[in-house]
Amino acid sequence: MKVKRKNKGKLYGTVIGLSAAVLCITYCYLLPQMWPIYVLSLLYIPIGMWIGCTYDRINHLASFDSLTGAANRRMLIQMLHKHLTHADKNGAILSIIYIDVDKFKQINDRYGHDQGDLALQIITRTIEANVRSTDVVGRIGGDEFVILCPGLSKAKSADLVQRIKKAVAHQAREYPLSVSAGISVYPEDGRTADVLLCRADETMYRSKAKKAVHR
Repeated sequence: MKVKRKNKGKLYGTVIGLSAAVLCITYCYLLPQMWPIYVLSLLYIPIGMWIGCTYDRINHLASFDSLTGAANRRMLIQMLHKHLTHADKNGAILSIIYIDVDKFKQINDRYGHDQGDLALQIITRTIEANVRSTDVVGRIGGDEFVILCPGLSKAKSADLVQRIKKAVAHQAREYPLSVSAGISVYPEDGRTADVLLCRADETMYRSKAKKAVHR
């Protein structure tokens, strides 16, 4: 899923602008000779909305990848710690899927960075279309993605990986697209965020190495 965005800045900015406008109007009503302040009341509302929208935009950039719209590394790590805490309290499992785009450098070198960016966007949309609403998709590096899957076993995570691989390959147009993936599961493969990410990353690279050998 795309992590829920909290766009409250626009609402708060509007409320603050309206409150300031009401204060100005009330002040002018009590002191009619101060009528020029009415002009300020007309400005406070759009100013408040602009400040609120700016806050939402900054908050969005701090939490989400600007190219793909997926959670960025900072947000993903926050969500990972949150899910680990929940899993620990409830005795649940948490699957972590580490995904890397195959031969991404070659795509950039041969077709250009614009096509490379498009490939990342296509892969992100494909991943998000195949995960559950409770899963979290994040881009943590140039061509590296992580999916957090609460309550999903290793076997079902492997099924999800195969579904994503087939969907990504189906999206290929001008050039072939494929991904390699690794899986780790809490608490079977580790109990901390660093260990689980490292295990999933190692598994992914072993899968990529095997793929290279068989080609």
